[in-house]
Amino acid sequence: MTEPILFILGAGVVAAVFYDFLRTTIALNGLGPFSYVLTKTFWALAKRVVPFVERRFGMGLRGAVGPSILVVIAFFWIVFHLIGYTLMFSAGPSLVDSETDEPATLIQTVAYAGSAISTLGASTVAVTNGWWDNLSMIAAVNGMIVLTLSVSFILSVLQTTVTARVFATRYNALMSRAENRDKPKTLERTASLGDDLCEVAVKLAASPLPAFFSPHDRSMDFPVALKELGKMLDAEGLTARDDILSSVDVSQLRWGLGLLGRSQYSDEAGNDFQAAIAWADYHILDDQRSDETVGA
Repeated sequence: MTEPILFILGAGVVAAVFYDFLRTTIALNGLGPFSYVLTKTFWALAKRVVPFVERRFGMGLRGAVGPSILVVIAFFWIVFHLIGYTLMFSAGPSLVDSETDEPATLIQTVAYAGSAISTLGASTVAVTNGWWDNLSMIAAVNGMIVLTLSVSFILSVLQTTVTARVFATRYNALMSRAENRDKPKTLERTASLGDDLCEVAVKLAASPLPAFFSPHDRSMDFPVALKELGKMLDAEGLTARDDILSSVDVSQLRWGLGLLGRSQYSDEAGNDFQAAIAWADYHILDDQRSDETVGA
């Protein structure tokens, strides 16, 4: 006997999770709803736990936060795809034991759904008719898309993380030079980072996950560098108006900061540049460390 409600429930679960997957991996406009909640929840926990553990026990955990968020999101996608297809195959006499012809147990159904999603195709049970065989084919195609795009997505996140760390390293290298303590020279040299900042801002607008990868070396921490840069430009009045003080062109820096503020942090932070600084603050695991001066 087929249970339509069970089948519809399973199809709804798969559709919702697959939408979240596509929204996160290929929409190039942030995270899906479930991925967003998981990321925010894990990050809120990390901001409480990681600094405490590092101060109390001397264990460096911040480098594991970003990869852990990726693992949690990927695990969610896999598990709920599995749950959805298990519900659909459980909605009727879909599977029988290959040796005894007895109806498949729940464990066998889960195993079959998992093998279909993973495209392995190895199972001790068989479908009972063509309709269920078609559902198996859909599950296999679904699984192939998830596995393929997941790999590409992870590589993209890692590449953006490296690009952001290069920006932070270059910024801190420029700021650490003795002659850069003179404001005109500081603005002139940091202005050269404008194209790099725009590139990072565009990539973070596509996927914000790289911002949660916190390096152990503070000189590579992009949010820390961005916060310092934003405060420096704000102090010089270069974020509040369109004209440019002296002969320094910081238009690309302003555009990069503005894009980050608009696309990443809209929680009543004032203008785009204040929003960018607020975004940087949010992505710094330990606020106390962010107040230190690199190269001082």
